[in-house]
Amino acid sequence: MPAVLILGASGYAGLAVGQALLRSGNYTVYGTSRSAEKAKTLTTNEITPVIGDASNSAFLAAAIHDNHIDLVIDLTQAYENAGNILNTIVQAARKRAETLAKDKSVGPKLGFIYTSGTWVYGSPKYRVSDLTVPGTSLSPGTPATAVGWRPAHEQAVLAARDVLDVAVLRPSTIYGRASWVFGVWWGPLLAAAASSGTQEVHISAEPEARMGLVHVDDLADAYVRAADRIDGRLGAWPVFGISGETLPAPHIIESAAEALGVKSKIVYDGAGGNPFFEALSLVSNADTSRARTVLGWEASHRDFIANIGTTVAAWKASQ
Repeated sequence: MPAVLILGASGYAGLAVGQALLRSGNYTVYGTSRSAEKAKTLTTNEITPVIGDASNSAFLAAAIHDNHIDLVIDLTQAYENAGNILNTIVQAARKRAETLAKDKSVGPKLGFIYTSGTWVYGSPKYRVSDLTVPGTSLSPGTPATAVGWRPAHEQAVLAARDVLDVAVLRPSTIYGRASWVFGVWWGPLLAAAASSGTQEVHISAEPEARMGLVHVDDLADAYVRAADRIDGRLGAWPVFGISGETLPAPHIIESAAEALGVKSKIVYDGAGGNPFFEALSLVSNADTSRARTVLGWEASHRDFIANIGTTVAAWKASQ
């Protein structure tokens, strides 16, 4: 079985991806963890923990070498350390190739799947696909401030194809179970429900925002499909948007308010200059059909509003 190392394996998306890889029956899964407590979570999920900081070059290089890793999946969402992580993986791949060359042998490349996101598209005025190159004059939208650095990093990942087999996945907003990203909107609603008052509830969102959504289990399935095809079967442009449906932000917020029993008037205060709130308030206009045609991926969860009661209940229980 190919050995996969997930960076950020104990996180929200990382654990789901690890579980999906194991369910496929085709992979041995290792995962980085910064603490013994989180390592225990990985062990109970049959993921072999490797305790250390993925941004530490010596640690990461040793983790790849000592565990004979075939594929690295970066789910750390490491902002300032993304370049260091990539450079370490590239150097590990070069060292592997040099060792094989000394043995007068050839072998497969080390695989690498990088996690980007649809925020790199910004709020384009017309529909864009994952063939769009964000952060360039050819792109109709400007990346959200919070991820303004990411298009350049995507390019660095793609440029490493001389030594790595790579894929870049651009998921939309992830939900399901903890649905942590919605805490900034649903938290005030939960507080309003607990107070039983009728005062206004102020939400940091733009009323015209439109959000792409993907359930965490559907996202995990996309990673399995990318891993299955990482050895040259992803085509000349191994970049894929992953999204199940698109909804106006007020629908997401007001349906959650109804599920929580909130009677108060909801007031949309806008992003207020906060980069994270700005990203949540983008107007998504992304097409993700290439994930269907190349990866064979289809979203199973497409009824966010219809299932809002279950989704909100799971989020509430995780608080």
